[in-house]
Amino acid sequence: MKTFETGAPQKIQLTVYYESQCPDSKDFIVNELQPALTLLHNYLILKLIPFGKAKSIDNTYFECQHGPTECTGNMVQSCALHVMKESGANDRKMLDYVVCEMKTEAGTTRNLWCVKKARVNENLVTSCLSSRMGTELLLRNEYLTKLVSPTFIPTITMDGIFDQGIQDSGIQDLIGTLCSYREDMPPCVQHYNLIGTE
Repeated sequence: MKTFETGAPQKIQLTVYYESQCPDSKDFIVNELQPALTLLHNYLILKLIPFGKAKSIDNTYFECQHGPTECTGNMVQSCALHVMKESGANDRKMLDYVVCEMKTEAGTTRNLWCVKKARVNENLVTSCLSSRMGTELLLRNEYLTKLVSPTFIPTITMDGIFDQGIQDSGIQDLIGTLCSYREDMPPCVQHYNLIGTE
């Protein structure tokens, strides 16, 4: 159990390693991650790493677990998230964009519908996709993913550390896992009080 020090609340750095066409990734992002971020957004720093079990070939091409369209989806999301971060978008806006992609899979065909819906600069995303930048972002995601060496996708880390117990519980009940990790977050107390009255 970790608690906040007195003064400014210390945020949990939650990193999610996922794939654009992975059914387990979609289920986790839509049903666990989005509600958790909605409840605990003031206590989390979210980092999204679309890559998963893909691998690079000659630092130029990629092979993805669910085929070439997943590689395209991973790159579209990587470019869009990069553009959003550079423009100062908050974690909730970035996750809303990813949820759109996971539900529609628009980016897997280079359709930028979710990019437009999120009001992301479409020209910057297109430029990223058609330049070396898109490849470099995926290579960076590959490097970050290999540091964790996930055996299952999606994988989560908290504060930069992979823990199998947190992984197992977090995939099934992310709010409960986060609230156990830092028990003094006020939204957790309110959340569990509401559940107890239902």
